[in-house]
Amino acid sequence: MNMDEKQAKKIRQRLADEHQKLIDIIHRNRLAEEEINQVHTEDVSDLATISHNKELLLNFREGDFQRLKSIEEARQRLDSGRYGECVRCGEDIAEKRLKAVPWATLCVKCQERNESAKKSRPVLVGFDSQEEEPDEEG
Repeated sequence: MNMDEKQAKKIRQRLADEHQKLIDIIHRNRLAEEEINQVHTEDVSDLATISHNKELLLNFREGDFQRLKSIEEARQRLDSGRYGECVRCGEDIAEKRLKAVPWATLCVKCQERNESAKKSRPVLVGFDSQEEEPDEEG
């Protein structure tokens, strides 16, 4: 994707803003987790709610850290002149897609293939797949 310095600066700022938002969210979630950890109760329903909330926060945290990594990778691609290029097929990622998800790494076609491949994989209950592919955010 060819872009001028003004466009690159705008994208860099958007990535920086998204990065800061995520840092703020992670901080708020850590505070919420600390509050949850300080709750002491014997009530079974309260314990179930606390457990559920802890799991939700853990899932949010994992997703947030993955997105932080994706943003950092997008910054590196921007610096190396490869921003906006699909990492799978090498084609340009549509500008509209990059506006919606500036850390996108896949073009729409490759993203669709990636998602349909995930849907078609059988899920084996009780088995951990050591060869799972990381979720693509974009």
